[in-house]
Amino acid sequence: MSGINVPITAFYGGILAIYGLYLQTSCILVRRRIHVSLGDGTRETIIEALHSLHENNFANINSKEITTPFESKFWELTRAIRIHGNFIESAPIVILLAGLAELNGAPLFLVHASLATFGISRLLHMAALKTKRAYSVLRPLGVTGGAVPILALAIYGVYSGARTIFGL
Repeated sequence: MSGINVPITAFYGGILAIYGLYLQTSCILVRRRIHVSLGDGTRETIIEALHSLHENNFANINSKEITTPFESKFWELTRAIRIHGNFIESAPIVILLAGLAELNGAPLFLVHASLATFGISRLLHMAALKTKRAYSVLRPLGVTGGAVPILALAIYGVYSGARTIFGL
């Protein structure tokens, strides 16, 4: 086959794109179920809280009975938005860097390992944010696992670029 080929990046890029569509669809389905077409439900949460307080003549204003954001039906949408957003904020750069590294002759292991680690880290991040707890050990693993491949590919990019530009 002639032309420029980046099969590793194409493979993982395709998988990551499908995963991105899954996350997008998850947001849409939550939006439809809770009837929020724009935003994350913050407005609706505040309105619900104010109606509840008003119905009780503001008697529960210092009570633990007031719903926290984590208990709100809109919290699921906030989580879905952030899971999708965190993915979209970093996936394009890692795919671009991997493609450039592959084109510039990076060791194939670096490209494979970076993209596989990134993909797994996004799954860990999603699992962490879907828990009802404020903290999960999966979240820092997901964040770190997403940052390390970007850093590794960026360093390789600087190295391969400098080698070519400056004849190193």
